[in-house]
Amino acid sequence: MAQYIDYLESISSPATFRRKCQWLEHNFGALFSAGQEVLEIGPGRGEFLHFAKTRGISSVDVIDRDQGVLDYIQTRYSIRNAWSRSAEDISSLATSMQLYDRIFVLQVMEHIRTESLTGFIQVLYKHLKPGGKLIITVPNGANPLSVVERYSDITHHNLFSENSLRELVQLAGLSGAATQVQGYRIPPVSLLDIVRIILQKALHAALKALLVVNGGVFFSIYDPNVTLIVERIDDSAARAA
Repeated sequence: MAQYIDYLESISSPATFRRKCQWLEHNFGALFSAGQEVLEIGPGRGEFLHFAKTRGISSVDVIDRDQGVLDYIQTRYSIRNAWSRSAEDISSLATSMQLYDRIFVLQVMEHIRTESLTGFIQVLYKHLKPGGKLIITVPNGANPLSVVERYSDITHHNLFSENSLRELVQLAGLSGAATQVQGYRIPPVSLLDIVRIILQKALHAALKALLVVNGGVFFSIYDPNVTLIVERIDDSAARAA
C-alpha cells in the first residue's frame, strides 16, 4: 500500500494541514511538553509530528503499517524509531518499544477489528511510564451523524462512544489506570469557528433531548470525535521483559 501516501496528499493541502495542527493544539496542547518521550501510531502526513516539534518534543517513535507513509515522514521529521506494523500486530514490537510519557493514536482504532481492541490497548498501556498517558481519538457513535464517518471508509470496523471506550478499558483489565473521556472540540480561531461551535452546541442539545425522550441510553459527549485518555498512575504494569 505504498501509494496510500499519495491518497493522503490528494485530499490535503497546506490549509488543511495547518487546520489539523490547530485542532491538536486546542485539544491536547496542555498534555504535551518539552522533553517527553512519545510514540505515535498512524502518523499520516505528520500533523502530530509538526505539533510535537512546536512543543519542544524531540524523542518520537512512530508505527504505521504503510512503509510509504513512514518513508514520507522520515524525510520531513526527525524520528527516533519507525516501525512498519499493523495495529493488530503491535505485540510483535513489545520488546522493541520504549516506555513513553505519551502514546498518541488519532483516527486509527476504528480501523482495528473488535476482537483485537483489548490486546491493542493492553500492549500500549504496558509501554507507558508511571504518570504516562495513552491518548486515543476515534469517531463518536453517540452522534448519529457519525454514520457518515463509519461508512465513508471501507476499512472502518467500529464506532465508539464515551460508554464503550470506558468499557474497553475495563475489559482490557488495565492495572492502576485512571480513565478520562472528552470531546474533540473545534478550536475557536476564527469567526466561522465560533459560529460552528454555537450551532454545534445547539445540535448536540437537540440530540440529547431526542435520546432522553426516546428512553434508554443517552450520552454527555456528542462531538463528532471523542478522546479516551488513560493514565498509568502506578508502576504495576511495567513492560514485560
